[in-house]
Amino acid sequence: MKLEEVFSKLPALYNKKFGDLKLQEDISGFTINKGNTGQFLQQLLGMPNNSNLTDFSDGELKTNKSHPNGMPRETMFITQISKDFDSLFYENLEANRLLDKIDNLLYLPVVKPDGSSPEEWYFLPAHHVDSEQNRALKEMYLQDFLSIKQQILDHLDSSDDGYIHTSNGKYIQIRSKDAKRKDGSYNPIYSKVLNRYVSNKNHAFYFKTDFMKAIQNGEIPSNIIL
Repeated sequence: MKLEEVFSKLPALYNKKFGDLKLQEDISGFTINKGNTGQFLQQLLGMPNNSNLTDFSDGELKTNKSHPNGMPRETMFITQISKDFDSLFYENLEANRLLDKIDNLLYLPVVKPDGSSPEEWYFLPAHHVDSEQNRALKEMYLQDFLSIKQQILDHLDSSDDGYIHTSNGKYIQIRSKDAKRKDGSYNPIYSKVLNRYVSNKNHAFYFKTDFMKAIQNGEIPSNIIL
């Protein structure tokens, strides 16, 4: 499915409580929580839930917790890195999972009022951010990655524990993201290139709140799907 194929379906989802959308789309048995808001949106849009790099054949679908005015309340998860650590940080840029994943982005703010249940949450209008149409943004993505890459390599060389740590670009950051296993342990990252563990937890790329603020403020041009 191509990204533009869902444009016509999006306006019907805006400013409607999730509970009403479930009934409207006859998926009343679906349980919504923080971790599967994106999956809920995929069901509403009739999209397959698969393990491909991107949700669409030509782009990615993302949601993010926001204020009613669209301003972000938290960072936006992009992708975990454990399986791709060596290819990301020790190979060339021609096969870069991060840059491929965010190249063409459809992003929906989600309002989750304090103390509310998921049934009360609602989507705001979607933003289509295509870096192929914004060369300055595409270059910013690349420079953010290169900066983060250098910070990560510096951590591996000079940090006291020899592990990677939170690293930031202008719009993108990398930091720990993990859940405990049943035995209480985490999921460390192992580098075959270095032949050792490079972290004691899994890590992931995120868009910083500055990225969503720049979209909302018009500093990063986006096509608002209305």
